[in-house]
Amino acid sequence: MSRYLVAIDAGHGMTTSGKRSVKLSSDLYINGVLVRKKGEVIKENEWNRAVSVYLAKALTRCNIGYMYTADMTGKTDVALSTRAYKANKAGANILISNHYNAIGTASTWQTKAKGLLVLRTKNASSKSITLGKLAVKYLIADIDYEYNYGLMRDVDMSGFTLAILRQTNMPAILIEYGFMDYEKEAKLMLNPSHQEKCAEAVCKAVCEYFGVKYILPNTKDEEIDVTETKTLYLKVIADEVNIRSAADFTDESVIGIVKKGGVYTVIQKIERTGTNMYRLKSGVYITASPKYVEVFER
Repeated sequence: MSRYLVAIDAGHGMTTSGKRSVKLSSDLYINGVLVRKKGEVIKENEWNRAVSVYLAKALTRCNIGYMYTADMTGKTDVALSTRAYKANKAGANILISNHYNAIGTASTWQTKAKGLLVLRTKNASSKSITLGKLAVKYLIADIDYEYNYGLMRDVDMSGFTLAILRQTNMPAILIEYGFMDYEKEAKLMLNPSHQEKCAEAVCKAVCEYFGVKYILPNTKDEEIDVTETKTLYLKVIADEVNIRSAADFTDESVIGIVKKGGVYTVIQKIERTGTNMYRLKSGVYITASPKYVEVFER
């Protein structure tokens, strides 16, 4: 059992008013996968949940425990006081709240604000400040940000203290990984490789904070039971199908959708109890059920 417990707070819920990007000006493709159509928005929770799941996976690999404070289906926006209570009651050693920023109402794209912002509350402990500085250190080292606000007090940015930081007993920080109303950064929100890269950077910060060795991700996917040697392609035959960050069917792993008619390269077939899955060239996972997809050689 790990000596440490990290409370991971997946920001706002899917139904939280206003927490979404500007409407996309064009179809959004990630590694050839259509993940969002022109005129649609990206909900902040889609990022918050995905990076939180990747962070949990990274912490587990490094033998650090974790707990979620939010509803990881995104359906319910758990009250901040409830989130803080859960973390306090569990005796979490630190809390990290994952978010994506915006200025104004996010009704139009802007270029004024961009980049990384890490927040700590007014009169935060020296441990919160240390944790925040480490998060900035590793995120800036690993992510190509155009601008870095660094670690700042919440009251200096918003005019008030943030409840999730104020009401928790342990060292706590809130990370704004980018801006939803800056188009370049908004387009990264549904990118699994970017989500994972950010989570790994935060994991490195947590490891240094606790004095724990950071363990690199295993390049061999141990979940793979069957690897196809032939080049296969997958066509979506249902109206829309979930794409996932992991080879499972939990609500937490859903990171987007693909639409009917989309064709994608399959690089791995994964045997699961029940319905099998495919790993696509883009790194995401999708069901292998013939009810939703059709696989063929070209």
